[in-house]
Amino acid sequence: MDEQIMTRVAIIGCGFIADQHAAQLRTLPSCTLTAACDTEELMAKQLADRFHIPHVFMDAEEMLRIIRPDVVHITTPAQTHFPLGRMCLEAGCHVYLEKPFTETTVEAEALIRLAQEKQLRITVGHNLQFSPEAIRMRDLVKAGFLGGPPIHMESIQCYSHDEPTYGRIVLADPDHWVRRLPGSLLQNLISHGISKIAEFLVGDNPRLISLSFSSPFLREL
Repeated sequence: MDEQIMTRVAIIGCGFIADQHAAQLRTLPSCTLTAACDTEELMAKQLADRFHIPHVFMDAEEMLRIIRPDVVHITTPAQTHFPLGRMCLEAGCHVYLEKPFTETTVEAEALIRLAQEKQLRITVGHNLQFSPEAIRMRDLVKAGFLGGPPIHMESIQCYSHDEPTYGRIVLADPDHWVRRLPGSLLQNLISHGISKIAEFLVGDNPRLISLSFSSPFLREL
C-alpha cells in the first residue's frame, strides 16, 4: 500500500482567527501543520502548543526558506496580505488568505496573476460558501426548485456588541487594524456579503442595489 503523501501547511499570523484555521486543518488526515509564524513570538508559541505544531518562527521569509511548506494560511491583518501573499507565491507555496483578500483591486489582481504565472493556487477565506445552508441553496437553484435563477437576494452583515472576542473589540478600539482599512469596518465584512450572492449574479445585466444609512452613533464608530 502506498504511503499517503502529506500536505505540509504553515500558518502566518497567530491571532484569534488562526485557532479556527488550525483546528480545521487538524481534522484533515492528509495535512500536517508544520510551522506557526508571528512577529510576536509568544503568539506563535502559544498556537504551536495548542495544536502541537513543531516549528515556531518570527520571520516569514525564514520560515519559508527552512520549512518550504506546500500551503500557507495567511491570517494576518489585511494590510499585510499583499506582501505576504506575494512572498509565499514566490516561494512556490499555494496560499489561503483570510478575508479581505487585499486592500485594493490592484493588489488582488497582481496576486492572481502571479499565482497563474507560477501555476499555484490562491484563494480567500469565504468559508461561508461551504456552510450547509449555502450548499443547500446552491443545490436548490441548480435543481430548478425556484423556477429559475433568484430574482431578489439580500445579504446582511454586522458586528455584534455581544461577541466579546471579536465584535466588541473591533468596535471599542479606534486603532484596531480593521479601522485602518480604506473602507474601515465595512471593508472587513462586505466581502462575505458579496461572496454569498456573486455566484447567482448571472444572465443579462443583473441589477445591483446598494443601500446605506448613517446616524451620529454610527459615525462615532
